[in-house]
Amino acid sequence: MGPPEEFRELRELRETRLRRTVALCARAHPFYKKRFEEEKISPADIRTLDDLEKFPLTEKSDFMADPRAFSLDPELAGDLTFEERTLWNVAYTTGTTSGRPSPFFNTTHDQYHIMMQARTCNETEGFRPGDLIANLYPLSPMPTGAFLCPVRSAEILGIPIVSALTGSPHPDYPVRRNLGEAVDAVAAAGATVIWGVPSFVRRFLRLARERGARLDRARMVLTTGEAVSAALREEYMDHLRHFGAKDPQVRARYAATEMQGGFVQCTGEAIPHNVVPELYYLEVVDSNTGRRLPEGEEGSVALTHLHRRGTVLLRYLIGDLVGLRLEACPHCGRLGERIVSPPRRTGDLVKVKGMLINPDLVYELLSADRAIREFQLVIRKSEASDPDSMDELIVRLEASEAERGRLSSEVPGQVRAAVMVTPEVEFAAEGEIHDPMKNLKARRLVDLRKK
Repeated sequence: MGPPEEFRELRELRETRLRRTVALCARAHPFYKKRFEEEKISPADIRTLDDLEKFPLTEKSDFMADPRAFSLDPELAGDLTFEERTLWNVAYTTGTTSGRPSPFFNTTHDQYHIMMQARTCNETEGFRPGDLIANLYPLSPMPTGAFLCPVRSAEILGIPIVSALTGSPHPDYPVRRNLGEAVDAVAAAGATVIWGVPSFVRRFLRLARERGARLDRARMVLTTGEAVSAALREEYMDHLRHFGAKDPQVRARYAATEMQGGFVQCTGEAIPHNVVPELYYLEVVDSNTGRRLPEGEEGSVALTHLHRRGTVLLRYLIGDLVGLRLEACPHCGRLGERIVSPPRRTGDLVKVKGMLINPDLVYELLSADRAIREFQLVIRKSEASDPDSMDELIVRLEASEAERGRLSSEVPGQVRAAVMVTPEVEFAAEGEIHDPMKNLKARRLVDLRKK
């Protein structure tokens, strides 16, 4: 028996769009035009999703080195329509540890489909008439995909939005709101959906509660950018109940700027899934060989755009390890890739004192303790000048003076139980580990052993 009809129809649509995308890249996107020539691969060689394995992977370093080479060259665009070739806007990735954002070019055609995708994602997540979005992503000199995502949602759904407008001051715009002022602005607007990076949303809700802010209309927390543990999800629910929500909802997205979308939850219990599979295709691959792995097996995520014209990526390694399975969601029935193993960053597994540890396990237990405001893992040598000296694992915490004694005694044992390595505990001043006014995401792991 063959696959169900809806599976066949989706595959046919994906492959039709793949063939056009591949042909366009080989003709009008400089990086891929050169790669097709160097690899002696013809667009005719890639007709199906399975044929993608013939094409080499694209590394993030390739894109970072020359982002414009991945964008459409209008002079080579051929028979594309005016909408397909006309630049609409430029968004920027949030950057890597280098801190350098990369431009992502969207044509009018791309923008239309981004907006339609936003509507599908938001409707799946449970947005409804009367909602008002609180955009907690910081303003920056260059418009990041994260900041623009809530804005697009408000535009396509026709609902109001209030932006917290936190961030670092810049000569071109006076960013003046601190976190307290952001809380006041969101409360005054009557936001129903609180949207931002998990760690910043946590700070926001805690401060709002401490200040006695009236967030009596808040009913949903929506996060992207970091993983959300079960403990953090429950904390969000507790805050929403405190403010008066009768049926508090939490939705976590798995997303990347390069995707121009993300995997969403249709209910709080649902596994994040791709609700627009006709727009992009995700493979799970062996990053060393480029070979596709069996469904459900964890590997590196490779992104291929199926219906873009501006910036286009083929078999692009996002930098995450995950397991995926193409199937219908049991809650909403939508067909697409579903996450079957939690995403984690490539290279996050680190060796400390001869033990290979998963920092995610430490992050989860630390985020479960509400006394810990911020945290960071630091790995260093006991003698900085001696590369052969013993490794040290340091857990840096931001917490009140009243809680430091308890944390100093409890955390080492908890961490040892999780990863078999006993850390030292150090305490940091407020804003020392992560200043959300300056950086979108906290830097959770610092390895000082690396040159």
